[in-house]
Amino acid sequence: MTKNTKTAIQTIVFLVLGGLLFYLAIGSQDLSKVWEEIKGADLKWIVVSMICGILSHLARALRWNLLLEPMGYKATAAGSFHAVILGYLVNMGLPRVGEITRPAVLSKLEGIPFNKLVGTVVVERVVDLLITLLIAIAIFLLQFDLISDFVSSLFQDAEVGSFQLYGFILAAVLVFGIVLYRKREWFYTLPIIGKLKSFIEGLLDGVKTIFNLKRKGLFIFYSLFIWVMYFFMPFFIFYAFSGTAHLGFGAGLTVLLFGTGAMIVPIPGGVGTFEFMVPAALAIYGIAPLLADSYTLVTHAIQFIVIIGVGIVSIIYFVLKSRKLKKDVAKHNK
Repeated sequence: MTKNTKTAIQTIVFLVLGGLLFYLAIGSQDLSKVWEEIKGADLKWIVVSMICGILSHLARALRWNLLLEPMGYKATAAGSFHAVILGYLVNMGLPRVGEITRPAVLSKLEGIPFNKLVGTVVVERVVDLLITLLIAIAIFLLQFDLISDFVSSLFQDAEVGSFQLYGFILAAVLVFGIVLYRKREWFYTLPIIGKLKSFIEGLLDGVKTIFNLKRKGLFIFYSLFIWVMYFFMPFFIFYAFSGTAHLGFGAGLTVLLFGTGAMIVPIPGGVGTFEFMVPAALAIYGIAPLLADSYTLVTHAIQFIVIIGVGIVSIIYFVLKSRKLKKDVAKHNK
């Protein structure tokens, strides 16, 4: 089986899975009522949310340029920005492929070696992973009582069969842990363990790279700014609906964490996982399913609109810039 065939099969499988999750999350709702909720949303907050999305992508491009400095390379803000957008655009259809598309585009536009750019993308992912972990810890510490009460209510409402299922899962995890410990030498020889080890070593190398940056303070600022904008994108949508306008920063952090988790799953565009997980986050704060689903659809749609809208401009930029580079090379060779 070729690599392209395997990628196609995986994409189809995850598309089907995403469609199933989307149906399970939204299918039970009266779509006419969902549409009525969406039509009543305050447009100005939606526009503000979209601006936050664009600013986050711009900050990511500027931060990316900082990672190139220690290697002696320099890219334009426009080139990096459009490469970032095109990477996200590809990811909407082919998850993870965008992580290769982004450096490939910038390499074409700016003449920077592709392999050098791939390394910087790894560093970015390390930083994003660390920030995500910090957000998760912050939510757990700041809203421990609320989360524990919600989990307790789930167990109180569960039927006996559910308890048996949870008990079986817990027992299976314990057994697997014991087997893993006793057979650890054998597990170390498995190829997947080797890949995991290489991945962790790559993360550590990425962290080390950050310490070699010329402008560490600016890098930290851009990193925080990106995630502040990520936070405000769904947070401002709270104000677009009267039923969620009362939610505060704690709820915004929880929605950000659940939404980020949904996008990590390699399903094109996060379709299905996002609609499944974000309403679960809102349920913690007592938001009714109809309103939660309406909010989720609007929030997710904004992400698509921003990437597709700006992506069209980025495609035009890439085509025009590539043609100009070809003409310049042709003139130089004459």
